Amino acid sequence: MSWSYRPALDGLRTIAVYLVLLFHTGLPVAGGGFVGVDLFFVLSGFLVSNVILSEIDRTGTLRIGKFYSRRVRRLLPAAVAVVVATCAVFVLISSVTRRLPLIGDAQAALLYVANWRFLAQSSDYFATDVEESPFLHFWSLAIEEQFYFVFPILLLLLTKATRRWGWALLAALGALFALSLGSQLYWAQVDTNHAYYGTDARLYQLLAGVLLTVALRTWHVQVRRRTAELLAVGGLVLLLVLGSGLPPLSPSWRGIGAMVASVLLIAGLSLRDDGVLARGLARPVPVFLGRISYGTYLWHWPVILVLEEVLVVSPKIVAVLAVGVATGLAAASYEVLEMPIRKNGFLDRFQWNTAVTGVAVSALVAVTLVPWALQLDRKPALAALDSASGVAGVATGKPTRLPADVDWAKVEDDIGDEGSCSAADVARCTVVDGSGPHVLLVGDSQAQMLVPMFESIAEKHDLRLSLNVQAGCPWQEGLANKKSSEKEAQKCEDGRVGWYDEVLPELDPDVVVLVSRPRDEPQWARTIVRRDGREQPLEQMTAETSRETLAKVEKVADDTVLVERMIMPETFDPDECLTSASEPSACAVPVPLGTSPTDALYIAAAAEDPALHTVDLNPAFCPGAPVCQPVVGGEIVWRDDHHVTAQYAVSRRDQVWKLLEKTGVFGAAG
Repeated sequence: MSWSYRPALDGLRTIAVYLVLLFHTGLPVAGGGFVGVDLFFVLSGFLVSNVILSEIDRTGTLRIGKFYSRRVRRLLPAAVAVVVATCAVFVLISSVTRRLPLIGDAQAALLYVANWRFLAQSSDYFATDVEESPFLHFWSLAIEEQFYFVFPILLLLLTKATRRWGWALLAALGALFALSLGSQLYWAQVDTNHAYYGTDARLYQLLAGVLLTVALRTWHVQVRRRTAELLAVGGLVLLLVLGSGLPPLSPSWRGIGAMVASVLLIAGLSLRDDGVLARGLARPVPVFLGRISYGTYLWHWPVILVLEEVLVVSPKIVAVLAVGVATGLAAASYEVLEMPIRKNGFLDRFQWNTAVTGVAVSALVAVTLVPWALQLDRKPALAALDSASGVAGVATGKPTRLPADVDWAKVEDDIGDEGSCSAADVARCTVVDGSGPHVLLVGDSQAQMLVPMFESIAEKHDLRLSLNVQAGCPWQEGLANKKSSEKEAQKCEDGRVGWYDEVLPELDPDVVVLVSRPRDEPQWARTIVRRDGREQPLEQMTAETSRETLAKVEKVADDTVLVERMIMPETFDPDECLTSASEPSACAVPVPLGTSPTDALYIAAAAEDPALHTVDLNPAFCPGAPVCQPVVGGEIVWRDDHHVTAQYAVSRRDQVWKLLEKTGVFGAAG
């Protein structure tokens, strides 16, 4: 098969991009629409390898500088424009606290490492939900660019090395395909996020397109029109079924199926261009939409996020608006920006210089303009105050003032410290080695935010302090948090299962302080489970596993202190509120009424067992009750909707110590 332009393949891009767009709007009919990305990958591998092999056949070699120059001129201008425009829009509609995490996302997008950025964030308990990032969709473009950077040289070397043996090129590429597919299947069992974002686990789709190119060029396949039509239509039907989300498949197997569908579809359209489907896709409208599909893909996700930010409408309305706006922006970008740069004859003279300059401009924008814009501390001009639906307007008592020049990045990062140890290295648990009573702090991220405070208390009162603290990990040995990533879940299991039997006796603390975020709301019933697999109501599960763990703790420690629920905003982000509201008092949080199920469990257990004690730290952290101010003594109180800042906790250490002393355990311990 000799390569020539096939307009139907441009039309195929149209199907791919709108599958992704409809999926991102949340339409049920496109519940698996992310397979459009899989189609893009296979099609990219097919097209780029055809371009490379055609040049090698024609000239005997590949001008690498010219290839890179074409890629840079094709991809970077639109990408930089979208990143800059997105930063500008989000300055208008979002608070600085929401924008700060986006700096790294935008930089990773411009440097084409976004997939690794989002993979790292998926294992970070405190990372902003990646689905809130307007740069999320750059993960797939990053994989393609990484492929484009390495593959031309690799294919050139393989072509030269296997010139006498046509089958050897297929064999070598097939081996790479098998390795990547094996990586996908492995990570699908170990870490689904890596299976989705990892370059190694996704290359098989690009290589499937390359293998199709080499196979068609090597074997010169000739088929009847009906056969080609059956291949193309069969592939399209399979792709659309997978894109509907109806088959109950994992993302990994759905992606493998989409790869097979894409190969069939592209093969059918490439072998014969006179079929009904090929002619339909080659019509002017789908061809034009396919040519601007790169821009549509770049624009669609930030457009959807903005629409959802400023409008309260159904996914259908969002879909209609997103299609119109993203397509319009892409068409304008294609005509005004992309094509003039791609067709500029002057730039053809400076191939390597053009490539290097383009990358340098992208990097310069990443390190200068992006952080400058997203760090601007200004109130959103277009977005409504999120707290208006929560607590704004409550009677707040004494007014508060926001400190000048708050370092919001520092506030967002003020998460406290983790700490744990194994039976092989028990000493690692101890962080303050005082001569007084030995206190062990155990818990999740709410314990983590208190670690610097407990360290300060231990140093001041000559206590010995040890830790078993890990974000997202309940102190109950028998509970697992399905909301955690695979890496976090494994870390939690290592730090809890068997720890109370093996490590706790070696530590031999006098007092164990247990702190966890109460998980009483109905939504937690879907994510908090028993490690042994038994299904129980959330309250019963919490009660049983709490009693089981407390029994193990009491075998070792003289006293156990259960920290009751700490007052948190829960329904809104107080820092975003502070950067948006005219007065900090609008972001105050009322003291909740009643006793939570977890607190009731603690109080009942303490009433029955003299070695168990409860402590309410809210009088220390909320001195203005019944309303808790977001700024106390010049300190920002909360870093998000369910954590105080570690710095604020340290500032309240004396008040907390008085509350701990009232339990009576520290005078008696040791």
